[in-house]
Amino acid sequence: NASNISKLHVLVAVTCKHGDYIFLLLTSAPAPASGPVFLSGQAAGSVLRRHRRHNRGLFEEFMQGNLERECIEETMLAPTPRLPLWVLSEAEIPSVVPIRPFKRIVGGAEVTPGEIPWQVGLVAQSTGVLFCGGSILGHRWVITAAHCLLETQDSFFIRAGEHNVYIKEGTEQDHEVLEQHIHPRYNVSVSLYNHDIALLYLKTPITFSTTVRPICIGPKAFTEALVKNSSPATVTGWGRTRFLGSTASTLQKVEVPFTDRTECKESSSARITPVMFCAGYDNVDKDACQGDSGGPHANSIHDTWFLTGIVSWGEECAKDGKYGVYTRVSLYYRWINHVMGLTKHRLALDVEDPDP
Repeated sequence: NASNISKLHVLVAVTCKHGDYIFLLLTSAPAPASGPVFLSGQAAGSVLRRHRRHNRGLFEEFMQGNLERECIEETMLAPTPRLPLWVLSEAEIPSVVPIRPFKRIVGGAEVTPGEIPWQVGLVAQSTGVLFCGGSILGHRWVITAAHCLLETQDSFFIRAGEHNVYIKEGTEQDHEVLEQHIHPRYNVSVSLYNHDIALLYLKTPITFSTTVRPICIGPKAFTEALVKNSSPATVTGWGRTRFLGSTASTLQKVEVPFTDRTECKESSSARITPVMFCAGYDNVDKDACQGDSGGPHANSIHDTWFLTGIVSWGEECAKDGKYGVYTRVSLYYRWINHVMGLTKHRLALDVEDPDP
């Protein structure tokens, strides 16, 4: 009832659509100071449809069998507050040349084919070598690390549906890149890994299937809460299985917990900027490594997966006292939606204000 609703902390509505169904995810966050939060009338009219009702009370929509929970970029609808512009002073960002980009999973396990359907590989055109990872956001959109686009002088293409890089399994799809959208604040002359995010627009659309489909993204408050409260996250890639070791032939996964920001910053001689976060263990051999760059750091809620980070860099791989460093995807939600054409208004912020 109304009196109970006023006590709830319901703020964020994230919708993910597949076919005829729309999955509405309500997440807990501090209630606004005054007034309700609404979706648009059109969105509210089609937010939730289902085959049948279990009629067992609150959150029945989340019961298994009620909804298919996948997402495409057209339905990433959520109100987000206008925030003041935050600009990181270039003087505060030292070069991190000694730091190595991540190029593979250490201490992980082989993924079941189709288990990580949003994973793609960036493949060099001339050699056929898979040199970085990425994630599918839509039929023609892939997200990756900006520094990956500097690693090859050769043209490259996107491969979706890959599992074993040495075997043709019939699920692979190769797509040429038509446009590269590197974040406007990425400046390699200042730092190789600050604002380490890029979007790729494909020449031809990806065909979705049981083994190839997109991962969801959510607004800042939702994503920040998810990465911290649903730890550990899953990181995947084909990179090295140990520092300077050989790359993996099959897609690997590893679970890594979120690391407290203070502990993260104290662990590294390089600056951990506000647009980065750490994950991993200080003394357990589980980490991303060389070749995993650009790949997904993903968290799950109610069987729906959201991209919460992008594999960026680290000091060696699974080294004691060191953590993996990831791009903080939550801060780029508006920019991503703007570049993908999901928002038509002028973009006021290309990166949101991080918490202190």
